[in-house]
Amino acid sequence: MLSLEYIRELARRYPEALSAKVREFEVRGRVVSCRTRKSIMGVINLSPDSWYRESVCLTTDMAIRRARVLQEQGADIVDIGAESTLAQAARVDDALQNSKLLPVLEGLKGLHIPISVETYNVSVARKCLEAGARIINLTGTENTGEFYRLARDFDAAVIICFVQGKNVRQAEDFDLGRDPVGFMHEYFRARFNRRKRRGW
Repeated sequence: MLSLEYIRELARRYPEALSAKVREFEVRGRVVSCRTRKSIMGVINLSPDSWYRESVCLTTDMAIRRARVLQEQGADIVDIGAESTLAQAARVDDALQNSKLLPVLEGLKGLHIPISVETYNVSVARKCLEAGARIINLTGTENTGEFYRLARDFDAAVIICFVQGKNVRQAEDFDLGRDPVGFMHEYFRARFNRRKRRGW
C-alpha cells in the first residue's frame, strides 16, 4: 500500500510530473479527462474471495443493484470482476467467469456509464464485449495483442495494469529495492510503443 509519506516523496523528487498534461479520451461518448475532473471507478466483485468486502456481490441481482447505486453515487465507470486476485483465492475458469459476468452485463444494458470487465482471459473479454462491456481492465501480460485487437474491433478501451508475471494470479515477487517510477515508466512505454507502431 502506498503511504502518504511515499507519495509526498515522489512529488518532491519529480515535481515536473505533477504538471504533466494527460491526454483526455472518450469511451462511447463519455469523455475521461484528468485535466478538468477526476474519474471515479466503482467496483463489483463477483468472487466471494475478494479482499474488498464492500464490493462483493454473490448474486446477479445484488450486482445489478450495486451498479445502479454506484452510478447514482457518481461513478464514471463500473468495473466488474469474477475472480479474486488474492493468491489463496479459488481459480475461476472461462465458463464460470462467463456464467457470472454475462447475466450481470445483460441486466445492466440501461446503465448510462461504461462497464469495465477485469480479466486476463481473451475469451472472457470477447464474450463480455459482445454483451455490452466497453472497457477491458487487463490484468495480464500474455496475448496482449489479442486484447488490443478486440478493443479496436468493439470500439472499446483497455486499462493496462502493472503486472509482474503472466497475470495477477501468477505474479512474481515485486522488486521493491529500487524506485518503481522509472521501472513502471519503461513497462508502460514499451507497451504503448508497440501499439503505436501497429497503428492502434
